[in-house]
Amino acid sequence: MSLTNAEARVLLALRGGADLVRHLRQTGRGPYYTLAGRRLGVVTVKGLEGRGLIALEGGPGQARATYTLTERGEAALTGWEKGRTP
Repeated sequence: MSLTNAEARVLLALRGGADLVRHLRQTGRGPYYTLAGRRLGVVTVKGLEGRGLIALEGGPGQARATYTLTERGEAALTGWEKGRTP
């Protein structure tokens, strides 16, 4: 499975202990996402989640929920790292 550099950076940050957090808004607008306190694009998060590389901890409706790196995400990241090694 191929990863973009942006996706790999997110997975590397998760592996390194950074928090990827979904924040629900009280205004009825959609959620927003932060990685280590900085905003992260919805498209990046949904792409990783849709491919099973990250998983949301906890149930729906929580005002603040975190994502974790899945085994599939770890495998994809390992493959990406091997492809970058000369």
